[in-house]
Amino acid sequence: MTMRRDDLIRLSRQQKCPRCDFDKTGGAAICRRCREKLPRHMRRGLESVEACDESTVSRAIRAAANYFDVHFQSIRRFGGGKKRR
Repeated sequence: MTMRRDDLIRLSRQQKCPRCDFDKTGGAAICRRCREKLPRHMRRGLESVEACDESTVSRAIRAAANYFDVHFQSIRRFGGGKKRR
């Protein structure tokens, strides 16, 4: 699935991050806090979304979603993210 130009414009103009509901800067796909959690090579496709190619942004969004899913699943498996008493 690739994104259309209208989807990119709508995504860049949203005020809230689709992942964490924090405020995000205009023109980015996700907020700064979520982008900083990604490895450096994954960040470029999620910034200045309106100026990028549709396929580049859709691949970057898919890669970020896969990274967050796998990364946080592995943390949970080792007991991270839970408060212990």
